[in-house]
Amino acid sequence: MKYNTGIIYNKSKASAKKLAFEIALWLKQNKCRVFVSDSMSVKHRKVDFVLSIGGDGTMLKVIRTFSPLSVPVKGINLGSLGFLTDTDINGIFMLLENILSSGFRIEKRVLLSAEFEYKGRKIKAMAVNDCVVRSLSGGKLITVSVNIDKNFTAEYKCDGMIIATPTGSTAYSLAAYGPIVYPNLPVFILTPISPHTLTQRPMILSDKSDISFIAKNKDSNGKIMISIDGQENYTLPNGTKVEFSLYRKPLKLIKNCSKSYFETLKTKLHWSV
Repeated sequence: MKYNTGIIYNKSKASAKKLAFEIALWLKQNKCRVFVSDSMSVKHRKVDFVLSIGGDGTMLKVIRTFSPLSVPVKGINLGSLGFLTDTDINGIFMLLENILSSGFRIEKRVLLSAEFEYKGRKIKAMAVNDCVVRSLSGGKLITVSVNIDKNFTAEYKCDGMIIATPTGSTAYSLAAYGPIVYPNLPVFILTPISPHTLTQRPMILSDKSDISFIAKNKDSNGKIMISIDGQENYTLPNGTKVEFSLYRKPLKLIKNCSKSYFETLKTKLHWSV
């Protein structure tokens, strides 16, 4: 099969750019159409699939760029941890040969939508891993009122709140003692960061739930920060309401059929070592 393909690379890594053009040449020799771009300047366009070359940070940017168009994505890992990028340099050409001869299988995962007002305009952001709400001043305790399906749930006094997708359960949420969640489950994870009350634990919620935060710090002139995948950051006035729901389209990942999710966990988290 002949594909129209995008290759997006991390411009800060010379090896990523070199590999991107090597793959592009190989695909063109196999009658595919290809465009190449770095992850900082890439614009979304409709293609059959996209390869992301770098680490998970590059992959997050690529997913947020192409998922609104339902474009499948595959990550090639040149980083260190790499939960999203489960194929390394040694396996990429074998994977591409299989794709050209037999097509590819898709794994669908939920994405998170966040809506809030920012400088007088409505922001609708999409997150792959998580959204984090915290004080703009590092180390400051904040109060977060949480509503689920328009019902008041709890008020948390904490360093911040994380709402994560199953894909993001192995990111910041895991560091804050949240659970590891199988990545294609239809759920969200609500994880408080260092809650003042020890009985306020992480919760797993349906992806059909509508969730909202109202975050305040004790300084009436204080600011709240919302971070999308750790890459897009907004400073909001005290008391701004942030609403979360299921994003209208799923993440589409090209599966690596030679490796299971649990193999990735064992490798990345050094289990059985």
